[in-house]
Amino acid sequence: MWMVSREVVECSALGVHSGTFLGDGSDDRGPAGGEFGGWGWWVIGAFGVLFVLSIFFSFLDGWKMRKHSYEEQVEVFLEDLRSGAVTRRGHIDLDPLKYTKLTDKDADRIAEEVGYYRQTFGTQGQWLFFRPVDSGDERK
Repeated sequence: MWMVSREVVECSALGVHSGTFLGDGSDDRGPAGGEFGGWGWWVIGAFGVLFVLSIFFSFLDGWKMRKHSYEEQVEVFLEDLRSGAVTRRGHIDLDPLKYTKLTDKDADRIAEEVGYYRQTFGTQGQWLFFRPVDSGDERK
C-alpha cells in the first residue's frame, strides 16, 4: 500500500521514508538567511563593541597620564608595580602605553631599584615584571 501525503512519500509496507516529494519548498532547516542566525550577529557585534571600548580605555589611561610630570609617572609606576595583580606565572603585567614619559630603560632601572626585574622576551609589547627572591614586601 502506498500512501501519499502532501510533504512526504512513505511506503507503509516497507517502512521506508523517501523524503520530500510534493512539498511546497519549505523544510525544517530553519529560517532563510543562512545557518548563522540573527543572534550570532548580535554576539559578534557585542564582542566588537567590547574590543573597541577596551582600546578606548587603554588610550584614555595614557591620555590622562600625559599631563603628569616624569616624577609623578614614576610614583604611579611604582604604586602599580607594588600593588599589581600577579599572573599565574608570578609576573606583574603593566601596560607601557599608560606611562607616556617612561622608556623601557627607565622602567628597568626603576624596577631594579626596588627589587623587580623585567622579562624582555615574548612579552608581546607588555611589561612583565617579577621578583626573583621573596623579600616579604610583595603581596601574597
